[in-house]
Amino acid sequence: MNLPCHFRFNLIASALLAVLSTPTLAEDDYDEDLSDISLSALLTIEVTSASKIATPIAKAPAVITAYTQQNMEEYGFTVINDLLYSLPGFGPSQDYDRPTVATRGNFDSWSNNHILHLVDGVPMNDNLYGSAYTWFTPIFTTKTMEVIRGPGSALYGSNATNGVVQMNTFNGADLDKPIYAKVSLYGSEGTSRYEFMTGTTSGDYDFIIAYSQHETDGNEYTSYDGSNRMATLEDPATGRPRSQQFVKKDKREDSYLWTKLSIGENWQIQYHRQQWDFGTGHGWVFWIPDFDESMNESRDILSVKYNSNINENLSQEYVVRYQNHDISWNQRYYPTGAFADFYPSGMWEFLDTKASDVFVRAQLTWLLDERATLLAGFEGDRFSYDGDNEHYSNIDVDFTFAPYPGDINTPLGPWLDYIADEPVLNTAFYAQLTTGDWLKDVETTVGVRWDKLSVDYKEVYTAGQPKAEKSWSKVSPRVAVVWSIDDNMVLKSLWGKAFRAPTPTEMGGAHTFSLASNIGELEPELITTIEFVLDWTLDQNHVFRANYFDTKFENQIGYSTVNFNLSSNIYSTQNAGLELELIGNYGTWNWFTNLSWVKRNDETILAFDTAGTPEFTQHADDMKWEPELKINAGISYHGEGFSLSSNLHYHGEVQRRDNEKGNPGGWLPLGVDVPANYNLDDHRPTSIDSWISLNAKASFDINEQLSLTIEGKNLTDKRASLVKTGPFPFDYQIPGRHMMVYLSLKL
Repeated sequence: MNLPCHFRFNLIASALLAVLSTPTLAEDDYDEDLSDISLSALLTIEVTSASKIATPIAKAPAVITAYTQQNMEEYGFTVINDLLYSLPGFGPSQDYDRPTVATRGNFDSWSNNHILHLVDGVPMNDNLYGSAYTWFTPIFTTKTMEVIRGPGSALYGSNATNGVVQMNTFNGADLDKPIYAKVSLYGSEGTSRYEFMTGTTSGDYDFIIAYSQHETDGNEYTSYDGSNRMATLEDPATGRPRSQQFVKKDKREDSYLWTKLSIGENWQIQYHRQQWDFGTGHGWVFWIPDFDESMNESRDILSVKYNSNINENLSQEYVVRYQNHDISWNQRYYPTGAFADFYPSGMWEFLDTKASDVFVRAQLTWLLDERATLLAGFEGDRFSYDGDNEHYSNIDVDFTFAPYPGDINTPLGPWLDYIADEPVLNTAFYAQLTTGDWLKDVETTVGVRWDKLSVDYKEVYTAGQPKAEKSWSKVSPRVAVVWSIDDNMVLKSLWGKAFRAPTPTEMGGAHTFSLASNIGELEPELITTIEFVLDWTLDQNHVFRANYFDTKFENQIGYSTVNFNLSSNIYSTQNAGLELELIGNYGTWNWFTNLSWVKRNDETILAFDTAGTPEFTQHADDMKWEPELKINAGISYHGEGFSLSSNLHYHGEVQRRDNEKGNPGGWLPLGVDVPANYNLDDHRPTSIDSWISLNAKASFDINEQLSLTIEGKNLTDKRASLVKTGPFPFDYQIPGRHMMVYLSLKL
């Protein structure tokens, strides 16, 4: 959304003239500065996402960590990915234009990051793709953040396969000052960010509202792409053809409006308005566009949550959440003259559409004794798509792929034609028993969930378009045993299964270059994980954590380039690894370091073209696309009137698959022909070197009312890369040095 100039001026002026403060906890809730609290005390913070029962972090039946707003603020984390990229088990990756979250050795694709996003216990994942929008959702509204590594489907169903992120938001009563605002004075690459939050409370009513606005020119740089546009047929250095380079387009803009009304301890009503515009980077068929595109999306989410105690041992919770997702895309797939002038005017596709869903939950919790609980519930979701407002292109996207006569824009069929006017229904029942102190120092959590996804659809490309139906049902069990050896040491044994059902866009895409669906053959993703966890409080200033995991990931869904971006089950993997963490503080100093090591133990390729050629070469015991080793570290200091922090990320060497190197046989993916002696190794290295990115932040209190913050990311300006999967001549370059200067005011 482009804010008018007068609105931006008023926003900044209001920030400078208003009486402002940072969003700290009220004194009644937190009477000490976080930096002076021992880590053993922090470990007693209760979390709910692991079992829906408030439990201290160390004893929660999951690999989980909680972070306060001050934890995240001290390192300059502004969106969810900033935090995830600093944790063991997660790490930065990219697919198409999206920053994604690789997890425990598995590369993550554009369409779904396999993370469940909760806001105050209400699921927020997108209804079209199933994505959690972790790369641009702001976190300044978050009082505490809970992050689970590993599966959570036994409680939450689909999407909770690789992790769960729960944002526990502020209430108006949490703000010790009535207004919070933050404005950027300077940003590299034309970047600006504004944040505003205010709240109030009166009697049983508590209200809070927040707004953020962010825009940037993004990570634009000169790059090869996946087209057949050649700079030369005989490069002086190699004697072979070399591709032409173009400027990757990455301009982005997003805004977020959030309000919450709490009535007593029982009712909570929230409204979220999220809007974003973006560039497609290397293009959605990997031809860098020659024109600017217009890619706009928005979501409106309204949720109502009610909970109460029926009696002293029995409580109830009910949730209703409505989500509407609007899309307006004007995409440039091929440039002017593409494929030897087969597309003399290039190719456009315009789509204006929307889809909605309604989610409901009913849950009962029975307190069996002081700590033992029995929890049971029902969840349902109804997804609806009723066609497009507009959908057209200048080529025949269904059959000949040739320009329409006169090369004019012509209406296309519904974007999700397979499931148009047919609801996608998901129903689920779940139950969980937590034993509490039944076995003295050993607490066991046993849970199970049954989900069924069903849809009636039509065979769009079959004569007569006959009707068919499809359903998937899955059982997700889990067992967690937590042994409190003493006050300082806890051992956990965790086992669970998780799944991700195909999403509407993976099932229903038709009449478009943006999707290709395979509803008849697509199978759900399945995850089985076993973990052994150690939580050890070494002393009041040091905590050590270790976690061994073994994860079998079956049927991962991605876009198959050998089938023209058809949504397919592309491969299954089995990875094992070790995650180590050391967290410390002493007075006004805080620090952390963590290490993730993972090994590929098995792999099976599932995607093949019509001739039986696999999507990519198999490497059953050799890690590809992801590093075996990742390391994070950080340190912060809080002085009198100022604070300093620095953190770094080490990304180990990344190996390619055999079919992603050397001569591609005259063809790049998606039917792009290149000269017979074309070589991928002339354009990108045969493996990606390890790299380190260093970040830093400094904040200064000019006076009691005014503070200045300077942040720098990738301070050494490292020109490193994230892997582009498949036999393409390019990788994704990480952003270079990025500087931001912010101003905040306090009363």
